[in-house]
Amino acid sequence: MNGEHNKEEDIDENNTANLCSSSNSTTSNVSCRSSSHCTENILRKHQQTNRRRAFFHDDVIAKTNNNNNNNDNNNNNHSSTIDDNQQILTAPNDNDGLINDENQVVMTNINEENQTNKPLKRKVVSFSTMPFEKKVADVCDCLRYMQEGSDFLKVRSYARQFRRLYKLNDTLTAISWYPTSKKPSKATITIDSIKEIRLGKTTERLRECAHQFQNESLFSIIYTNEHNQYVSLDLVGSSADEANIWVTGLSCLIADQGKPSSAADLEDRQQMRNRWLRDAFAVVLPSPTGDSEQINQTEDRPITTTNSIDEEEAIRLLIDYGISEDKAKVRLQEMQTTKSEDARGYFSTEELVNVFKELSTRPEIYHLLVRYSRNQDFLSTEDLTLFLEAEQGMSKITREKCAEIIHEFEPSTEAKLLGHLGIDGFTNYLLSPECDIFNPNNRSVCHDMNHPLNHYFVASSHNTFLLADQLKGPSSVDGFIHALMRGCRCLELHCFDGPDGQPLIHNGTLTSRIPLNEALEAINNYAFETSCYPLILCVELQCNVSQQERVAQLLIEIFGAKIFLDSLQTDTNILLNEYRSLPSPNDLRGKIIIKGKKLPLSFSNEINKEYGEITDDDDCYEDNRRRSKKDINSKRHRKLACAFSDLVCLLRSALFEDFDTSFSEQQSGQVCTFSENAGLRLANSDAEQFVNYNKRFLSRISPGTWRVDSSNLNPQDFWNVGCQMVAMNYQTAGKFMDVYFGRFLSNGGCGYVLKPTYLRYDNAAAAAAASSSIVSGRFSTNLYSSNTPQILHIKVISALHLPKPEQAELKANSVDPYVVVQIFGVPRDCDEVRTKTVYHNCESPQFNEAFEFEIAFPELTLVRFVVLDDESLDYDFIGQYTLPFDCIQPGYRHVHLYTIGGDIIANAYLFVHIVVNSKSLAVKPRR
Repeated sequence: MNGEHNKEEDIDENNTANLCSSSNSTTSNVSCRSSSHCTENILRKHQQTNRRRAFFHDDVIAKTNNNNNNNDNNNNNHSSTIDDNQQILTAPNDNDGLINDENQVVMTNINEENQTNKPLKRKVVSFSTMPFEKKVADVCDCLRYMQEGSDFLKVRSYARQFRRLYKLNDTLTAISWYPTSKKPSKATITIDSIKEIRLGKTTERLRECAHQFQNESLFSIIYTNEHNQYVSLDLVGSSADEANIWVTGLSCLIADQGKPSSAADLEDRQQMRNRWLRDAFAVVLPSPTGDSEQINQTEDRPITTTNSIDEEEAIRLLIDYGISEDKAKVRLQEMQTTKSEDARGYFSTEELVNVFKELSTRPEIYHLLVRYSRNQDFLSTEDLTLFLEAEQGMSKITREKCAEIIHEFEPSTEAKLLGHLGIDGFTNYLLSPECDIFNPNNRSVCHDMNHPLNHYFVASSHNTFLLADQLKGPSSVDGFIHALMRGCRCLELHCFDGPDGQPLIHNGTLTSRIPLNEALEAINNYAFETSCYPLILCVELQCNVSQQERVAQLLIEIFGAKIFLDSLQTDTNILLNEYRSLPSPNDLRGKIIIKGKKLPLSFSNEINKEYGEITDDDDCYEDNRRRSKKDINSKRHRKLACAFSDLVCLLRSALFEDFDTSFSEQQSGQVCTFSENAGLRLANSDAEQFVNYNKRFLSRISPGTWRVDSSNLNPQDFWNVGCQMVAMNYQTAGKFMDVYFGRFLSNGGCGYVLKPTYLRYDNAAAAAAASSSIVSGRFSTNLYSSNTPQILHIKVISALHLPKPEQAELKANSVDPYVVVQIFGVPRDCDEVRTKTVYHNCESPQFNEAFEFEIAFPELTLVRFVVLDDESLDYDFIGQYTLPFDCIQPGYRHVHLYTIGGDIIANAYLFVHIVVNSKSLAVKPRR
């Protein structure tokens, strides 16, 4: 670089940067989704079509004011015995006051660009089969990159930052920077003078200008100068990856109690890993005696067909040890280009060892291991204990627990005996269910199941028998099976007159018909396959009395003793202001509850009647409201068979008039159905009353009649006011169906989730404030008396083995992924952010972006991770995962990704870091 030097050189060493000791204490309240058993092609086609519509029209409107710098992560590295009050001077200036713009960088919010408007991008044709990235298999790779040199910004203040080339010397004893007018000794830091390496904004200088940079690309070198004073050299890398390489390399160099390590020492650290890998990939050949012998190559020798294996066998071995087939094929084919013609197509043990290390070692995990390893390239039981307690939010970790982890996940027998967890074992552990983002405590029933039914959210479906749209799509028993296997506990059946006295199920439109008996048989077979708690059947009768009697007969014949027939004591005394609780899910285990119209109590006194008359009002509040406008005085009546009415014992369909009437006259077993529009209107105009109503009674929400394409409503709008049964079109995949399944992942996926306290009890503190503002988003300060906001920090680190979008037929093989994080809850809590795009990398894209969310009502909040393809020509969805806030585990976690239809994508993950903190009373800042 050219540029004139001026004589402004030395800094004022009275400017000090205080040591920062950051340790985030984390707490957490932390299932694999059941796969769809509906194999109908038309259902999957309908799911894909609607999913595509959902993502193109309403799924991702990305916001990218990332708030990356608001989170002081647990990134202090190799804490030393430096006293927190010890002054650390800023590294002396090496004639850094350069006038040349190429060297001096005056920062004026250059990194605060609005990424919402995506920059103009062009497709790049590349002749490289693998994306360029810095491969890190061990510390030696880090040191090689450091010796090649890296361009860093040296930070002296907010406005004075200088670009320099930093290099590690060949003897691994010092780092130097260029250009400089100082003597070489003045532009050099010896390794033995380095006391500590810190990642992130941990000094005063970096905190002062932290908003300009990504936190993960900042690091500081704390060393002693010739006067034995602690000095900080504050640097900014071009990426988090580059900063991590230097932090890892320098940490390893000073790991031996502050003494610099030699190249031989560092190489020796790799030998234990190399030994188990050589054993794992030892070439097996037949011996002259007919037995097999291993050729374990540890020195250079010509590769021939007698001391190596062919490509097919090499790929098989790599797959056996967790390398994807595609990655193995690509890497081995690249190696072929450098081989001689005789050796082409064959691979030695050493080559396979190197390929495995290159493809399996994830830099982000290796850097993490080195940060917590005190003296070697592995974690001891003490190191592992520190990691589990400081990062993973675990407490009371015993030495025995750490030994169990090492024994289970470390592949090297030698390392197991020594109690060491190497990079391969550490990676295995982080990919295990124990390190999943979903709290394993919620994989089984963990809520109190002894509350009355109206205290639970209940997984419910709408027109369960349909596989596609509401007008002319097919009906099938597979619809019932699909819903039940996804944890649904409330099904809907519409019964119409059929031939030969056999009722049919359809939608009253042009949809196909299915015999009622076939549907009931399917329901009976799968009713309690995924949950032992009660199944509610919403039966709507549109048939004559004789076929209603046939409906009742089939229900009894097929379900038998499973039908709940123990009636509440529904005598005339349960009226007016008297309130009676419903039974609990535990009381109703293994029972099928028939919900429908019921004859009035007075009819039971009449003798020898096979049917009675009921008002033919629609169950749905909105439809009745519209009908009354047409003819307020008209009352239509129809007949209801006594045989069916007698089966409706616990939950009875009722018409909603207004809240005052309901509070004075409605019985606990009466269930009102609200249309989507009516429910939203009440939630917005009279939320407090709606919340109080749902504390006492069950309510059911039905999708608007205009959703003829079977699209789904947003269930969160109704959960916010306590509505229990929000009916969804299970056949339609999309964002809101993901949210729905995410809600019912909790409590073992049993289909019943206990509502928050303030949605169950009148005496819950701040319930009135919550209910009056929960939909509108207007919050009063007394709300915080019962709800302490939670600060959720999410760092999206990387992804692994991302597939190509399923329907992206016109897309090339490359994938340009980015991640969207969405928060669903009360309006105040809702948010959406996105990461940068990583181009041409689906195997291991590195995002390294951090976000912060303030959550006022964590019990109602869900978090959704969505991976999308930025350059897809027709369809951008790659995978997603949604879970409740209170099921999230803190620390370094892997997030399994799921397909359009809710099936798990094999080996596809996001790698994230989660921290949850409580916040004292404060007004939420605008982001």
